[in-house]
Amino acid sequence: MRQNRKGIEGISQWKQVSFHDFISLEKSANNMELAEEFGLDLYQVNQLKKKIKRENY
Repeated sequence: MRQNRKGIEGISQWKQVSFHDFISLEKSANNMELAEEFGLDLYQVNQLKKKIKRENY
């Protein structure tokens, strides 16, 4: 199965995101606040949320 590079691997800043901080703020902040806090855009925030949800199952 092919995977495109558009997902989380295509995000250059994702390596600098503290996942523990992201998860703790995700519960109390909206997507715009998360994007501003971590220096990402809304698309990247959504991709990161999807990636985290997939790994938790």
